[in-house]
Amino acid sequence: MIFNNIMVEGQFLTVSEVALRLGYTEQHIRLLLRQGKLRGRKIGRDWMVPYEVVELHATQQDTAPLFPVTRRGRPPGSSIETKKRAG
Repeated sequence: MIFNNIMVEGQFLTVSEVALRLGYTEQHIRLLLRQGKLRGRKIGRDWMVPYEVVELHATQQDTAPLFPVTRRGRPPGSSIETKKRAG
């Protein structure tokens, strides 16, 4: 695979792909990479994570995200206007 004009061996995933597979936000995946809790390779400004590492992390973690991540922001129906109308 060629990424940013650099040949990368094996199958790698981007931070956004890892976030979707593990159910975390992209920011949390980057934090795990910086802390060394998730192994990856930084190429330029982008992180690339081996597919095997993601699968291993998904199967060996004791904790899972509480809610599936579909988008950032407040959950649907949690706005102040909705609460005012309900109350």
